Amino acid sequence: MSPHPPGRAEPAPSDESILARVTGLGASLIVTERRAVIVREGAHLRPRHGVRGLPLVALRDVYLVAPRHGTGQIVLRTGPQLWQGVSLFVAAEHWRDAQVVVGELRARAAHAKRLARRSTSSRR
Repeated sequence: MSPHPPGRAEPAPSDESILARVTGLGASLIVTERRAVIVREGAHLRPRHGVRGLPLVALRDVYLVAPRHGTGQIVLRTGPQLWQGVSLFVAAEHWRDAQVVVGELRARAAHAKRLARRSTSSRR
């Protein structure tokens, strides 16, 4: 079990392979087998928030906000409050990549949650 509570960022291990990736404005969103990893430009200058790995089971919702004026948005919600989430802005020319990443995240998060529920119910 992770020492980090659900929804809290934790560093992404280097042994995970990249399944999908989109480059946004000032950051990239990477999907691995177990996490959504956000790598902000200048991550080496801000070690606390430059690289964030969010466990897939902690994602409550993942959605897209369609591009307007050349920029769209990916939102990863980790809690019920509006401030409990992470946004990544994506240029319209990378929108197809954003759609692929969001589809991958939704499918993998749903699968991770099913596995977590199954393991929790089998312990009882």
